[in-house]
Amino acid sequence: MPTVGWVDTEDITERWLDAPEEPELSELLEIAHDVCSAYAPARLPSPIPARYGKAQLLQAQHIYARAKSGNGDSMGPDGFQVSTYALVLEARNLLRPPTRRGGIF
Repeated sequence: MPTVGWVDTEDITERWLDAPEEPELSELLEIAHDVCSAYAPARLPSPIPARYGKAQLLQAQHIYARAKSGNGDSMGPDGFQVSTYALVLEARNLLRPPTRRGGIF
């Protein structure tokens, strides 16, 4: 199976039991990779950490779930609606782990 972004689609189908069929799966993973890449640090570490692949998977699952069920975050009158998708918090934290800055530990 092909690699899409930071993940292998065969690995994804083993970890995501209700994943959509191809070619929709590869399309979701590509979109999720684009979203995650835009948020990831400009200088990617080498080798790519496993958490980047996990972030891509979480984002793909989020996009798929919202596309299937909707969530009310849509804009547009008269049936012409565009859903808005945010980068899920868990994916953001995997791409840029929060760091402590001062304060009490």
